Amino acid sequence: MKPLSDDVSRTLFYRRVFSHEKGCPQELVQVSKDILKKCGGIPLAIISIASLLANNHQGKTKDQWYALLNSIGRGLTEDRSLEEMKKILLFSYYDLPSYLKPCLLYLSVFPEDHKIMRGKLIWRWISEGFVYSAKPETSLYELGNSYFSELVNRSMIQLIGTNGEEEENLEACRVHDMVLDLICTLSVEENFITILDDTGRKMPNLKSKVRRLSIHDSKIDVDTTRMAHMRSFTIFTNNVVGKVLDISSFQVLRVLDLEGCDVSDVGYVATLLHLRYLGLKDTHVEDLPMEIWKLQFLLTLDLRGTKIKVLPSSVFQLRRLMCLYVDYNMKLSSGMGNLTCLEVLGQLGVSSLDLHVVKELGHLTKLRVSGF
Repeated sequence: MKPLSDDVSRTLFYRRVFSHEKGCPQELVQVSKDILKKCGGIPLAIISIASLLANNHQGKTKDQWYALLNSIGRGLTEDRSLEEMKKILLFSYYDLPSYLKPCLLYLSVFPEDHKIMRGKLIWRWISEGFVYSAKPETSLYELGNSYFSELVNRSMIQLIGTNGEEEENLEACRVHDMVLDLICTLSVEENFITILDDTGRKMPNLKSKVRRLSIHDSKIDVDTTRMAHMRSFTIFTNNVVGKVLDISSFQVLRVLDLEGCDVSDVGYVATLLHLRYLGLKDTHVEDLPMEIWKLQFLLTLDLRGTKIKVLPSSVFQLRRLMCLYVDYNMKLSSGMGNLTCLEVLGQLGVSSLDLHVVKELGHLTKLRVSGF
């Protein structure tokens, strides 16, 4: 792909920083030209630097603009290598507030070009402890949603959806390949997330313990001796769970996401007492263990696409449960009113909710029932 022309580069830059292409103050015209020259007509570089300035331009002086220009170094004028592009992207990363950095790094959990659902991502952030408020009246989901929007506004993630949808209604995102490569590198360096995929990545720091594990390829060599303190496990392939990995041994696990896996027996989850997030979407699970009530820290339970016909009554003893996703044909028995912390009840075909269930949930002021 050929670089953008100077005129198109300037239009893209101005519209992102100043909302309209002729809004650049005269004192910033020259420094803008110099910055664009170092971006080399590469759209991702232009958008990344522009988003950084758009987020701060009201508080940045002319001298600060020049300081950024000098920090870029040679930029992409002479060297269009990936390493030079990464240096530019790093400016956007280091400019993030401290609460957003782990949220961005967490996106390295997902494979390249993966469609990441907004709700799923936010509930996982919450379960990991990245979204927190000392005020009990604060909705953690709404706070997490503001984090998501901030990453979008900084062009760190890209909203995706069908043509004609309003931006605020888009419920999924993707990460640009180059941004993903950067955050994967940072995650591995900081032992934030261990990624096992077909790119040949190996577990870093042979003496380090695995904190969060994401498996993208079934043909991997897993060292289970370093997983006793694992907090998060996500898998995007089959033939690993139950054959290579014994999940029941991960006793401090907070997030377990088995979406799309060929699993049917999850009786061991009742022993994972620290679990906050349990994702069983599109699995072959037919029954939840009756002892699931022991998971008193569980915040999110996703049962969409499973073979469960009746939601077991023991689920209603999960006093901290905030998000419950079920299928349209799953029977919800009496007792839903005990879920006093419930904020989201997601169900295909919401009209199938029984009247007594609606009445039981009527006192929950934060609850929203949604179809999807």
